[in-house]
Amino acid sequence: MAQMRDLRSGRVQPLRAHHTFGRLADQVDSCVDLAAVSRIHAAIEWNGAAWLLRDLSRNGTWLDEEKLQTGESYPLKIGQEIRFGSPQHKAWQVEDLEPPLDILLAQEDGETFALEKYHFLPDDESPELALSLSAEDGQWHLEDISTGESRVLRHGDSFHCHGKHWQLFLVEHLVATEQMSFKPRHFADYEFCFETSLDEENSRLNLSADGEQVDLGERSHHYVLLHLARRRAEDADSGLDVNSQGWVDTELLAKELGLDAGHLNILIFRARKQLAEALPAVTGLNKLIQRMRGRLRFGGSCYSVCKGAEVTHRLTAKAE
Repeated sequence: MAQMRDLRSGRVQPLRAHHTFGRLADQVDSCVDLAAVSRIHAAIEWNGAAWLLRDLSRNGTWLDEEKLQTGESYPLKIGQEIRFGSPQHKAWQVEDLEPPLDILLAQEDGETFALEKYHFLPDDESPELALSLSAEDGQWHLEDISTGESRVLRHGDSFHCHGKHWQLFLVEHLVATEQMSFKPRHFADYEFCFETSLDEENSRLNLSADGEQVDLGERSHHYVLLHLARRRAEDADSGLDVNSQGWVDTELLAKELGLDAGHLNILIFRARKQLAEALPAVTGLNKLIQRMRGRLRFGGSCYSVCKGAEVTHRLTAKAE
């Protein structure tokens, strides 16, 4: 993760893919509140291979002892010092030149960690929140595991977890628009094949779509999906319409599974995380478990449940 240190304040500043410096606080990424500094004074940009510094100012930018030509791009090296507006000003020092990276930043102590597509906070063992990047809308979603409530996070938004205030830092990669020759798969395009032992102590899940096979192995969270799939298949067999099938009161479901509501939500989030890691380009995973006013249901539209060697439940339907 590329970063600079403001030698005037000692503050470390991670760099966005296009990072601006200047006096106009609401229009730049890093404010430099000095009279000789222009409103938008300079920019540091990632070109895919290196970080480049560009002066955009009236009074100039210095890289070590060299005054930059306005509008020209200069490659950066670790340890170099940058001064804005005057060679006598306190410098910003280049500390890291790794490629840009989305991170979470702790406001109390500056702790950071790199973001993948799915995170449990504060950790995987005792999660309170889940942070995930949606393949569908490209946005980060923060979900409360105890309630299942979710909100979208944008660059600079913060939240509290386990005694710390965390801030989301997004690099905003610039990705060229591609002409897609195919429609990306939705999770409902996959058949979910649940297998459970006769005593139902072990549950396995396999996914298949157009010849593709994905073995998700044995996990305790598969049994939650299996249980909900059964309920939906039973409702379908009894003639309920597709919009009414499979809904179960959350507290009742937890009781049926011998869990408390918090542990049930942890298992649901672990199921979604595993699918997100196994199917990184697949959309719609936020609908794997659908929620409505204290109830939830399995969102898949094609699945089977095998107990031992016997198929006990099956549903094949179009996704709503």
